[in-house]
Amino acid sequence: MSGTVNEDFNLIVATALSLKNGDTCFVGIGIPSLAAMVAKRTHAPDMVLIYESGAIDADPVIPPLSTGSPCIPESASMLGDCLDVFGDLQAGRIDIGLLSAAQVDRFGNLNSTVIGDYKTPKLRMVGSGGAHDIATLAPRTIILMPHQPRRFVDFVHFVTSPGTTDRDGRGHKRPDKTGPSELITGRGRFTFDGGVLTLAETFAPFTRAEALDGIPFDVGTIPAFRESLDLPPESLALAARLSE
Repeated sequence: MSGTVNEDFNLIVATALSLKNGDTCFVGIGIPSLAAMVAKRTHAPDMVLIYESGAIDADPVIPPLSTGSPCIPESASMLGDCLDVFGDLQAGRIDIGLLSAAQVDRFGNLNSTVIGDYKTPKLRMVGSGGAHDIATLAPRTIILMPHQPRRFVDFVHFVTSPGTTDRDGRGHKRPDKTGPSELITGRGRFTFDGGVLTLAETFAPFTRAEALDGIPFDVGTIPAFRESLDLPPESLALAARLSE
């Protein structure tokens, strides 16, 4: 199936559909930016995009290559700095954050720090940046994850950004109304019903089995599970054009 469908476009559009008009969204570079751009150009023109560099209410005309790309400040209504935007996050002025990582587990814990043991890792990565702040302070967090089974693990090797519970399953208490709300791949949308990863729907032409292929732990489905939903073709076409 993946040979006939561009899963990146599915991931972009499905994420865009989870963004609401009027949301204030903390946006990262890459697929998060593309998803936000699709949302603003379709159903959410009044969404406010916040970038870590301090740009507020940005609307880049082309996909930015970094948070300092000229298309971000050129389009912003206000330019501040990291302190401004993370202060807004802490003050509760930002509604939703978009995150990704090298690893995710069933509780939505994210790892972008090390693969393997922390002191003697197989791979040391870039670390948190602002991801920990977003994961702990944003009322809603969407995890964007390519469907690559190596990224899904029983427990992440290091908790860069906390999910619904810690890696030992002891159930640490999260701040009220925070934590991962969804995980989206190019094949399906997952929620965290009961604090664990749960499949809510799949995107055409993918089946439940294909959406779960390679995930090393059991994943249930919500009672209202829907299979092989068609995503809006005009939004998929827009995602393709922006990705060129």
